[in-house]
Amino acid sequence: MNSSFDALAPLYDRLMSNVPYISWLSYYRLLLAKHELQPQSFLDVCCGTGTLAEKLAADGFAVTGFDVSEPMIREAKRKIAASGFNVDYVVADAASLDLGRKFDAAYSFFDSLNYITEHEQLRRAIKRVAEHLEPGGSFIFDVNTAYAFEKRMFDQEDLRKQTEPKYSWKGAYDPESRLIQIHMKFWDGEDAISVDHVQRAYSDDELRAYLREAGFFDVSVFDSYTLNPARERSDRLHYVATLQSG
Repeated sequence: MNSSFDALAPLYDRLMSNVPYISWLSYYRLLLAKHELQPQSFLDVCCGTGTLAEKLAADGFAVTGFDVSEPMIREAKRKIAASGFNVDYVVADAASLDLGRKFDAAYSFFDSLNYITEHEQLRRAIKRVAEHLEPGGSFIFDVNTAYAFEKRMFDQEDLRKQTEPKYSWKGAYDPESRLIQIHMKFWDGEDAISVDHVQRAYSDDELRAYLREAGFFDVSVFDSYTLNPARERSDRLHYVATLQSG
């Protein structure tokens, strides 16, 4: 089992140091409140190094996180051990997830589902998440849109002297396949790391079909970090999907 994030695990939290995780968590809580959801146990889908899971655990919630990348999970375990909080981390593929227990809610942030680039794999992943939820459970996730790829959101770099690690990204989007290939290069001191990432832009119809098939019949979509509906120029969307309560 390997992941395009394996080589980035030691750098990941420094690369994400400017990400407003507190705002992300506040938005997640806003979406839960809007839909009158009050979960006590959470499944972090494609959790990476577990920053959001750790923040939920610090608030007293029961959290389990999984990711396909063993180095990322190793880093998550190192961080939670140092924090004094408790999160159960597991190395697992979303499409074959089998934890043997259920949760009140699942979430996935920062376009993790775009990295599942095969339709059948994403269909299976959403179904496996649903099967790990209690009746009435919710799955809230975000996705990058085709508009974001068309607007070359992955073309970015920061090579300033004071930046560590430095990075340069370049994306190549194919509108027919709806796949974007991103060549990423990072410099950590004298060490250089090159990785290639691939994401797929899924249509709203595709995502809704996979959600319905998995048993999610109540689905809302928002222009990310707002309570506004999706727009033609939304570059990121948040989906709120809930299972029938019984």
